[in-house]
Amino acid sequence: MKKEIIALVLIIFLIPTILAIDVSLSKTSYQPQETLQAEITGNFISLTNENILIYKGEAVHSTPTISDLTKQGNIYYFYAVLPNQEGNFSLKIENSQYTQAGQTKTDTITKDFKIKRTNESALSINQGFVITSEDFSIKVKSLNNNQEISAILESTKEIHNTTLIEDSEKIFSFSVLAEETIKTNLKINNYNIPVFIIEKTQPIINKTNKSEINQSEPKIDIENKTKEEIAALNCVDIGEKCEDNEKCEGEIVSSLDGSCCVGDCIEKKQKSYAWIIGVIILIILATTIWFFYSRARKRQAPKSTEDILREKSEDFDERMSGEVSGSLGRS
Repeated sequence: MKKEIIALVLIIFLIPTILAIDVSLSKTSYQPQETLQAEITGNFISLTNENILIYKGEAVHSTPTISDLTKQGNIYYFYAVLPNQEGNFSLKIENSQYTQAGQTKTDTITKDFKIKRTNESALSINQGFVITSEDFSIKVKSLNNNQEISAILESTKEIHNTTLIEDSEKIFSFSVLAEETIKTNLKINNYNIPVFIIEKTQPIINKTNKSEINQSEPKIDIENKTKEEIAALNCVDIGEKCEDNEKCEGEIVSSLDGSCCVGDCIEKKQKSYAWIIGVIILIILATTIWFFYSRARKRQAPKSTEDILREKSEDFDERMSGEVSGSLGRS
């Protein structure tokens, strides 16, 4: 009986912590450029796409990623097309407000995952969820290997079968026949894409905060529509990636594998301060040589004739004064 009471007390105290925030990833290990999907539940006061960041190690990933967030019912759905890099990564929710055990908190929430290149077939899917009131399209890319693709919309049983060559992309279009708001799934091989079909009389909104955001297209971290369309391509298709010692002479846009230079990458001119260091060293050497030379010259310089005569005269005067003093003493 005592053990049961202790267990009950622990459950009462632990339930608020366990249920406060839950981040569920579709996988724990992804391929480079694969689509990460997450479902987030919790008592959030505020949560937007800007609060969710992709970190590599301890630093936020520097290149922009294609990502979006929506709240449907009590669940937040998030997706991101991951960087073309390997390593230990994490999804972090920062600067958002949520309640836990009656208290408002802003602690960082972290979910770790890996990006590792393997022989396992993987897809990059843009978008990771769909909100629509009309027919829609979705882009699918094979990241490795030639793949047989089967895409089926569960609500209508509409299906598309095709073959994707490695590193190629195709667009799949689906029809919407719904008179009321429903949630369905678009199954593409082993990936499940949530599809929220909304009545045409309702606006397509994303209530992730107090404001209403149009969700007809995913958010891409670039400023205009032209760049948004370019961002669906790899950098090699539209330009080149500049190295750390290079700068872009042209326009920098986002792509599936990070920032991309639409122009030429030229080597940065390194500012050289070697000549300043050289001048300082020469000054120090010259000063040191002059100092020791001056001291040596003072010690070794020959006496002039005037100095010799003056010294002899002084010696003579001293002797004479001594002799005079001795003579006076004897008398």
